[in-house]
Amino acid sequence: MEIEQELDRFYDPDAAPGQRWRLVLRHADDESKEEWYLEQRLAYRDRHLGDIVVPRDRTTFTTDLTSVPDLFTWLVPRTGTHLAAALVHDALTPPFSKAGEPDWLVPPHAVTQLEADRVFRDAMADLGTPLVRRWMVWSAVSIPTAWKVSKVQAVLGYLGLAAIAVLGWFATLDLFDQGEWLPWMDDRRWFVELLLGALAAVVVPLVLSLLWPKGLRKAGAITGVGLGALLHVTIAVGAVTFLYQFAEYRLRVWAPPRRGLKIVLTLAALAVTVLTYWMFRRYESCAICD
Repeated sequence: MEIEQELDRFYDPDAAPGQRWRLVLRHADDESKEEWYLEQRLAYRDRHLGDIVVPRDRTTFTTDLTSVPDLFTWLVPRTGTHLAAALVHDALTPPFSKAGEPDWLVPPHAVTQLEADRVFRDAMADLGTPLVRRWMVWSAVSIPTAWKVSKVQAVLGYLGLAAIAVLGWFATLDLFDQGEWLPWMDDRRWFVELLLGALAAVVVPLVLSLLWPKGLRKAGAITGVGLGALLHVTIAVGAVTFLYQFAEYRLRVWAPPRRGLKIVLTLAALAVTVLTYWMFRRYESCAICD
């Protein structure tokens, strides 16, 4: 059910009735961290959980704003009309929503991550965040939640995203006549292959979204379709981002946290680049021989 905008669900709990709420953020003392805290409290009246109040005490609550990897900030920014909703979401995310240990006004029971994500989406609607951006931001935030709901289904969902990326790679080879890899593209005219590839970029993710846990299948579908449709843009942005960061920070691009993951992803990207180059050279050689 679509939510109608109700901006007055956000309010300042310390202000006089009718006074407009404000969002005032200050950066934490440690400049090395992307960490902020509120200078004044913010409240949101959820349709199911009731009043949720985010504190201004930096000893009990800090935020990194909207948690989006750098690679995707061109599509899902950390700030914007959804920022106040992101702060409410952070307040409902463990460790801030542990049962029996509330630091401020929160529901009397522990809020599940799925419920916190749902509040985030509804709050964005109340702020007037555009429909497409709202669902994309919610999907980006919700995908990691799958691991907390069902580790088995989360692994299946992540493998589904990997399969979409691999199929996108083969579709690219097919489109440029570097082999006939996918049956729905085959050896057709380029514009037919392009249309069929675009159709598959929608249908395949929708089918694979059934692998995600219940409550996250819409997020899996949106993320999968976005990955299939924007794969090449994401690769281009990722390459430019990595080259910039390497020029700026040199070997520190692989510094902690998650050093191992960064190294693995770099090696995987390098391997795919080398394999793609080899495939194009191989088929060019075959075309010359023919």
